[in-house]
Amino acid sequence: MSLAWPFLFGVTLGSLAVAFVFWRLVCRRLLRPVQTILAASQSILNGDIAARTGLSGTSELDRLGQSFDAMADHLKASLDKLKEQEGFLQSLIDADPDSLRVLSSDGTILMTNRAYCRLLGVTREEALGKRCYASSHGRSEPCAPTLITCPLHEIAVRGEPVKTVQAIRLKDGDEHHVEVHAAPLTAPDGKLLVVESIRDLASDIRFSHEQKLSAIGQLAAGVAHEIRNPLASVRLALQSLIKQGEAGSVNQGSLLDYLRLVDSQVDKCIDVTTRLLKLSVNQGGQLHIVPIRSAIEETVSLLSFEAEKSKIDISLNLPANELSVMIADGDFRMVILNLMQNAFHAMPDGGKLFVSASADDRWVDIEVSDTGIGIKPEMLGRIFQPFFTSRADGITGSGIGLTICKGIVERSGGAIDAISRPGEGAKFIVRLPRPGAA
Repeated sequence: MSLAWPFLFGVTLGSLAVAFVFWRLVCRRLLRPVQTILAASQSILNGDIAARTGLSGTSELDRLGQSFDAMADHLKASLDKLKEQEGFLQSLIDADPDSLRVLSSDGTILMTNRAYCRLLGVTREEALGKRCYASSHGRSEPCAPTLITCPLHEIAVRGEPVKTVQAIRLKDGDEHHVEVHAAPLTAPDGKLLVVESIRDLASDIRFSHEQKLSAIGQLAAGVAHEIRNPLASVRLALQSLIKQGEAGSVNQGSLLDYLRLVDSQVDKCIDVTTRLLKLSVNQGGQLHIVPIRSAIEETVSLLSFEAEKSKIDISLNLPANELSVMIADGDFRMVILNLMQNAFHAMPDGGKLFVSASADDRWVDIEVSDTGIGIKPEMLGRIFQPFFTSRADGITGSGIGLTICKGIVERSGGAIDAISRPGEGAKFIVRLPRPGAA
């Protein structure tokens, strides 16, 4: 009995030693790799994409850790590529001069570009995550679709692109009228998104008016010539009167003749300035009933000196009965002026320019054609694009004249088209609605 206790104690001590060694082995070979893998996965879950296990052994768990590290490397590479693509996409939409935003189906702003933030006077962080009605309309509730054309509502109902004009509220409280083009977009997860392109109409109006003033500036030589001749006649009449007065030989009949001459020449100067003012006035795009004969004839008269200098013969073929169209008066004159000036540029060695008009019950078609060099087929589809220019006279133009014409005509409910073959001249057809046309 006395020998049993030491034996049992030794066995117990040995068992404990074996258990301790086994426990250390389990910790080193099993528990520690598991804890390392768990810690690395938790770090990645918390956003530390650089976390790794660092296991380099040959055991099953070590190989599992190494696979985990390889998977994390692949995940990091994929995320880096995704971030690069997101950065490129953001740079791409930031390059668009129009304001852009991407909305979820409930109106949450998911993406914006630089122009949108600049228009509203907010940072991208202030815009993202906001509802569209809060960001651009200053409202706490969605817009009522019965009171305003809501692109989200219209696309949800019809599933088709929408175009509308709205008043948006900027961060400083000012309101701007904008044109909104919205289109549906299906996300990779199948959810419906809406992409909105927002154009500031105030900028368009300024841009159009600046183009008008630029085109009018090109008339300076012709207008100066038209005013110079009457003024020269006025000066001769006044000098004759002065000489007669100094000689004491002024008679009433001669005085009245000279005064009538002065009066008529002043009327000519006033007429020139009146025609010029009709071109330059900014009417804000309001539509009016415009008689085309007088508008075309007055615009042609402003170009008569330039036509004579450029050896261009202008022929008008307008109906005897006056035709009218619905458009802003100054805008119509500007369209005719731009088309005629383009024709002049296409005939650097002279030629003929024809302006004619015809009508049916709904539309009036005005045609401006020339005998110039024509337009190459590959260029014909681009002539209305902004900043595209290819003048036959070798002068670099602004490339926005025809773009402005297209914008004016389409805003007035009409259309503009061009027909041309190289060497056979070009013809521009402007179609505008008649007053009262349905």
